[in-house]
Amino acid sequence: MLLLVVCLAAAGAVAIAADKAAHLETFLPGVTVRGVELTGMTPAEASGILQKMGAELYDGLTVTAQLPLDNELTVSAWDAGLAYTDEAAVEAAWNYGRDGTLLENAWTWIRAEYLGKTDFTYEEPRTVTLNEDAVRQIVAGAAADINEQLLASGVEVTDAEIRLTKGASGLTLDQDEIVSRFKAALLSGSGEGFTYEAAPQADEEYDFRSLYDELYSEVAEAKLYYARDYGPDGQALTQGAEPLPEGFDFAGQPYGISRSAVGVTFDVADAEARWKAASYGDTVVVPLAVTKPEMSTEDWENMLFADNLSKNWTMVRLWNREYCEEVRTSLAGSTDFRISNVKKACDILNGMMLMPGETFSYNDALGERLDTLGWLPAPAYANGEVRQEYGGGICQVSSTLYNAVLYANLEIVERTCHQFQVGYLPWGMDATVSWGWPDFKFRNDKEYPIMIVAWVDDDTRECCVQIKGTDTEHQYVMMRFANWEFYDNTDTYHDASGNPLAMGMEASTWRQVFNDGDDWATATPVSETYEAYSKYNYHTEDIEARNVPLAGAPETPAEGGET
Repeated sequence: MLLLVVCLAAAGAVAIAADKAAHLETFLPGVTVRGVELTGMTPAEASGILQKMGAELYDGLTVTAQLPLDNELTVSAWDAGLAYTDEAAVEAAWNYGRDGTLLENAWTWIRAEYLGKTDFTYEEPRTVTLNEDAVRQIVAGAAADINEQLLASGVEVTDAEIRLTKGASGLTLDQDEIVSRFKAALLSGSGEGFTYEAAPQADEEYDFRSLYDELYSEVAEAKLYYARDYGPDGQALTQGAEPLPEGFDFAGQPYGISRSAVGVTFDVADAEARWKAASYGDTVVVPLAVTKPEMSTEDWENMLFADNLSKNWTMVRLWNREYCEEVRTSLAGSTDFRISNVKKACDILNGMMLMPGETFSYNDALGERLDTLGWLPAPAYANGEVRQEYGGGICQVSSTLYNAVLYANLEIVERTCHQFQVGYLPWGMDATVSWGWPDFKFRNDKEYPIMIVAWVDDDTRECCVQIKGTDTEHQYVMMRFANWEFYDNTDTYHDASGNPLAMGMEASTWRQVFNDGDDWATATPVSETYEAYSKYNYHTEDIEARNVPLAGAPETPAEGGET
């Protein structure tokens, strides 16, 4: 009977314990998950605490990888779409003492409640997931960037060398390995970075033969050609004229310069050996053998017409002028029409070129002075008198040009002085012209072309002329003058004492040549050449005004004329 009572009491106690375990709204005492005791907590409270622990571990988590070519790639938990939960742990802890038999549940509750003992352990990690495709896409983008950063084998050619950068056509990255290492570091929550090492495979070959064919050239000297020496088809017309280069065109100019070329070559075998010995990213330097022409096209262009040949120190010496770069003659007292003619003549002459050996004719250059061609009537000497002529005043331009030609030390072919003195130049330094005759001519006896530069300075009212060319002699010219009067030998004109009157002036000029740098006041000329004799008449009215006729003297003869 007693045994029955005991059994019934035990059964009742078990039933009570089982009922308490079944209706307990919190975890059994002593239940711990990841070091957190859940005693007295509801599942929701436990989930919150465990989620907070996960947030501390995963939120803001980043993993950084060191990749080739000094690249760095960081992937965050957010980038990877990382998600985590401890619901499985919470569920397992909650079921402890609740998912067994009635007796098992009662016994588990009694041990936990009264003895403080539990058999609950939870070793499984959190449930963590990420979006592997997202990580893979990030890694693929980094790999593409790295390949773009790879140096391409490139070439730079300077005047003295070829500089080649040894590049690579691609860099192979094991993207699966990189993704796997990111996943492991993210899922574990360690955030531990890693280094992925891979070296670019440098380009093994470079086509130096093609580069050689592209760069190779033979040296070519620039040469000066004169159009007069060649026919319309480029055939040589004069003895000794070299054949024109293929495709050469004078383009309507009296001369042309061929294109020069620098000779370039290099040792292909040496270049290939240097390339083979280099590593990725190295600069391979291959020396060029460069041969420059003695005269380049640019040398010719810079040399022709670069110098002022007509430096006029004579006017500086005689009249204390402040210039010597051109010949200037004053237009003071000239009418507007005369100045217009002078300007027109300067415009025609300006830029006119003479090749070596060519002769210049003033009349040929200006042509006949007709009103239909824009020439205006202005005072001019003709047949011993001053009268209006179309083109009047252009003798001042021919005279100014004559001086510039003298100072340029060029050969005078034809020159005639005026019948009467001109006021803008010294005795013996003028050159008169008239259509038909007289003419002014000179020859370019220099080695290179010359150019006439002519203009009117409106500010100073002066006619200005220069001769441009190439100064190979480095000399300058000074003019020496002598003049004297000549007298009446017809016994017609006398002064008060019965002596013959002066009828005009004779003049002689000499061309003195000095070396550049010589002081003309103290130095001895390199050469002195007699230049010209000139004879000028005084105006008849001036002679007659001074004449004292003698008894029985003949009548005054008529005065001859000259243009």
